[in-house]
Amino acid sequence: MLRQRPALEIGGLGGPMLARAGASVHFPMSRICFSGFLHVLRAIPDIVRLRREITAHWMRDRPDAVVMVDCPDFNLPLAKAAHAQGIPVYYFMAPQLWAWRQGGIDILREHVRTVICGLPFEPDYFRDRGCRAEYAGHPLHDIIPLERLDRQAPEHNRVGLMPGSRRKEVAFLLPVFAEAAAMIRRQHPGVVFSIARAPGIDRAFLLKYWPPGLAARVVEPQERFRMIRSASLVLAASGTATLETALIGTPTIVAYKLDRPAAFLLRQRALSRFICLANIVSGQEIFPEYLQERATAENLGRHAAAWLHAPAALRGLRVRLGELRHAVGPAGGMRAAARTILAH
Repeated sequence: MLRQRPALEIGGLGGPMLARAGASVHFPMSRICFSGFLHVLRAIPDIVRLRREITAHWMRDRPDAVVMVDCPDFNLPLAKAAHAQGIPVYYFMAPQLWAWRQGGIDILREHVRTVICGLPFEPDYFRDRGCRAEYAGHPLHDIIPLERLDRQAPEHNRVGLMPGSRRKEVAFLLPVFAEAAAMIRRQHPGVVFSIARAPGIDRAFLLKYWPPGLAARVVEPQERFRMIRSASLVLAASGTATLETALIGTPTIVAYKLDRPAAFLLRQRALSRFICLANIVSGQEIFPEYLQERATAENLGRHAAAWLHAPAALRGLRVRLGELRHAVGPAGGMRAAARTILAH
């Protein structure tokens, strides 16, 4: 938006990347970063307080528009509050109401001017429920340098590890990934491992869950796309990372573990057969999913070793991922979203 309207003033809830883009961070994103069901329960008073601070800020300095990004549990009540103040509301990266049994569609229909969708099936879903929705394309198409990465050949003996962007995800998954890596190394002694460090996760925290006798390179956040492309396959925590690996074209084994109360609640609310976006968009299991009790080192290691023994199967999977990339396009989603917001 700033490239299209340099005089625009943008501010809100965010982190260092929002600040580097030229916005004012009035409320740090760290205030809504939680890990685990119990952590969220304990933080409810802080969440309510933050919402009140944000709505009070709008009353003191009324914006011309409010743009929500994902995070429906936090943002949907704020969308209702903004609309009550007469502020136009736009929702970029539509909340995944199609995946979970949860309320919110009424708020989107009645209080959000436009839902800007990043996945191709979402506009019809929201329009069928009375919302005003537009398809922009997924912003990862603009963030990932796909043309440059396509010129990079994968290394047949490299395995990438993406254990998550939250500390609790790393604590749950990286020990499992490490044990699976040891199993892979025993069957494929020449394999090398790269661990993607997410922003906000320091190197020392990663290495706390990785055995010192198993060699691995920690890859910095700005290098993760190259790491994904260079890998023959990736073990990844479910989340945005799995769409990154799909668009880049790297076969991925998906895993996820939560504490038991959160896992129980999510299973009660789940509507989709899959948890991984690549599988949801394609409507079939392109990436194998190992969740909760199935997310074991034995399952992950056995599947990865089988893939490494079958390079033809990996090549065939890369072809299918190329088709998926086309389905999630086109590029320019963020520019399209910016035009929609600024047009009003």
